[in-house]
Parts: sequence; C-alpha cells; structure tokens
Amino acid sequence: MNEYTLRDLQLKELECLKEIDRVCKKYEIEYMLAWGSAIGAIRHHGFIPWDDDIDLVIKSKDVKRLKEAFKKENNPDYFFQDWQSDPYTTSWFPKIRMNRTTSMNRELQDYPMHSGICIDLFPLLPYKQDHLNRFDAFLAKLIVFFNAKRINDANHGAFVYENKKLKYFPVFFCDFMRSISYKILTRSRNEEKCTYYLVDGHHVFDLALKKEYFDQIIEVPFEDGMFPINAGYDAFLRSYYGDYMQVPKVSERRNHGDLIIDLHKDYTAYLKG
Repeated sequence: MNEYTLRDLQLKELECLKEIDRVCKKYEIEYMLAWGSAIGAIRHHGFIPWDDDIDLVIKSKDVKRLKEAFKKENNPDYFFQDWQSDPYTTSWFPKIRMNRTTSMNRELQDYPMHSGICIDLFPLLPYKQDHLNRFDAFLAKLIVFFNAKRINDANHGAFVYENKKLKYFPVFFCDFMRSISYKILTRSRNEEKCTYYLVDGHHVFDLALKKEYFDQIIEVPFEDGMFPINAGYDAFLRSYYGDYMQVPKVSERRNHGDLIIDLHKDYTAYLKG
C-alpha cells in the first residue's frame, strides 16, 4: 500500500467528482452534493476536514441516463458500478469507481467486487405520500435482502447485511427479484405530486424529503470549483442533522474506518485468493 494522506485521498475523489460533473453537464443530467459533502460545501467550502468520501444524490429517472452517458464516454479511468456491471457489488445504488486505484475494506480482501476509489450516487425515489406505504417499503427491503446474496454466500454477511434465509435462494433468483423490485419501486410517477425518499444500502430511510427541497439547483463553491446543490439544502440538512453548521466535537467525528487505500495501484493487487 502506498503512503497517502487524507488530503491526498480527498483530492483524488475531487478528480472523480469533476469527471462526473463534466459528464452530467455534457448530457444535461442533474445531480447534487448531499449529506456530508453538502455540509462541507456550505460550512467549509470544500470537504469537511476529516471526511473521506463524497456523496451525491440523483433523481432515480436520471440514473439510467448517467450510466448510458458514462458508457458513451468510454473513459478507461472510470467504472460505473451497478448490478449489471459488477454482480458482486454490496450496494443496491450505483457508484462511480476509479480504475487503477484501491479503496477496500480489509474484511473484504477475498471478495471480488470492484473496489476502486468511488463516489456514491444515492437515487431520490418519488412517492405519492409523506410516508412509505407498506408495499413500497416491502419492495425496498426486498432490494436490500436479495442484493446481499453473494456477500452472504461468501460469509461476509455480518459486514454488510446478514440473513441466514438467503442460503435457500439461488443466485439467479436473487438477481431477478432484486431487479424487478427496483423496477417496480422506481416506476414512473407524477413527480409534481410526490415526496422523495432515499433508500440506504443497509436499510430504508423512513425520512420524507419534501419535493420543494429539490425543485431548484444552485452552484456553490467546493474546493477549487463550483458544484450543484439543491436550493433547499438548509431545510434538507436540518431535517436530518439538526444544526449542521455547528462543528462536532472531535470525539463525534466519523469516517469510514480501516480501509486499504492506494491512489495508484489497482484493487486487484490486494485481493486474496
């Protein structure tokens, strides 16, 4: 593993963000800084000093367009990771990975998932009401459940999501159920009358995100560039974090823990077995 600083990692992720921004602007696809990256933009005009990743949100209808855009660009430095491109992914939502780099959990060194440095793309899912109805909540849970099949079979379920019942389902059935559940969950809706939800990789966020939070997009400084954020970021962030402008105590600061990071070597060099 090469020597690096947190700042080196942040700048590498910033390089990835700039490529996403370039592609989105070229193909007129909307995305927004989210979660800690949104706080960093507003509070620090860049990364939160101890943060080690970048989070984005994108409307679910634009996910496929972004995937097709990256396919057209065919940039060998980047990999659009989803179920189709990497069946071993532990995440139901897509990520943009950087080839010839490594960002790998040590517990997963024998798991053949693409583990380059990445940026998460959280889809905003439209719903007709202020709370998930039972059927949609069930679909979201099915996605998380069936997505964990391969990592459960590899005995790493406790790291991401563990359910002993998964051993009774074949891989092809899990892939089918995961895909059809996502297709139904993200079915076309009249977004003028919708509320947005986010479904995390491990559970369902039962958090209503009002549509007006995302009606307009503005650009704000982030490091050495200007990047998009939803104009309703303040209400959005306060609904989840409370007073996000208050810098947390050192003991409360979090990142992604013990990772194998290499800014210049492909993750395959660190795979075991």
